[in-house]
Amino acid sequence: MFRSHRIRARICWACLSALVLSLTSAVALSVMPRPSAAETGPVILTTHDLPPYGSVQADGSFDGIAVRVVSCALHAIDRAFEIHVLPWKRAQLEVQNGYADGFFAASQNARRDAYATASAIIARQTWTWYLLKDQILSPKDPANRLSMLTSSFLGANMQTWLRRNGYRTTDFPPRDTNALLEMLLAGRVDAVLANNLVMESILDSRGVLSEIRSEVQQDKPLSVYFSNDFLQLNPDFLAEFDAAVPDCRDAEAASGDINS
Repeated sequence: MFRSHRIRARICWACLSALVLSLTSAVALSVMPRPSAAETGPVILTTHDLPPYGSVQADGSFDGIAVRVVSCALHAIDRAFEIHVLPWKRAQLEVQNGYADGFFAASQNARRDAYATASAIIARQTWTWYLLKDQILSPKDPANRLSMLTSSFLGANMQTWLRRNGYRTTDFPPRDTNALLEMLLAGRVDAVLANNLVMESILDSRGVLSEIRSEVQQDKPLSVYFSNDFLQLNPDFLAEFDAAVPDCRDAEAASGDINS
């Protein structure tokens, strides 16, 4: 059995409760950047509430396919850790500004590469377009990039990708995939770009699968981004973590919750 490690959650909106693997109270915001973890200190990771990768469970714990793979790998290399749950944009800024050591689950982009380094793949995702059933246009057709109003959610790599590839995007992207679906169902956008596992879980739980059609855009696997400052202080960490990830992903795949 793995030994117990604390996972703390910093609560940034009212719907999140304090959570963890072995739960402690929510942590207060720091007023000064903290030093990155030394080789024996806890690794501070940030994430967001994004089922099935990580979400608040009925018992108040925080769990998901990415959480389990990351936790497994850190246990395997005997590193203590904390996981703080924040809005996604804030989770990344905490690492960029030196308050945390890494964030997950994230796909690669140049902005993140400027201050952090991606780990081995911890989970799969497919960027997928979702449209109302009666929408006849395709956002994959370059001719429709300016005629269709599109969106992903705030802080998502997908939202950056939309803008960089010339799509017409909403001025105010929603905070998460649930709110993204609300925009689509209300007809405020023509198409939304989302993680397939996340959106399909929401569509199924809400019973609206029959109202939506989808188009696959591209595969974008997910990793942990560790800050370059943290890795400079812990030069062997990433190689050890990456070496542990495949076995942890295989174990998660064997459980039936993740595709390897």
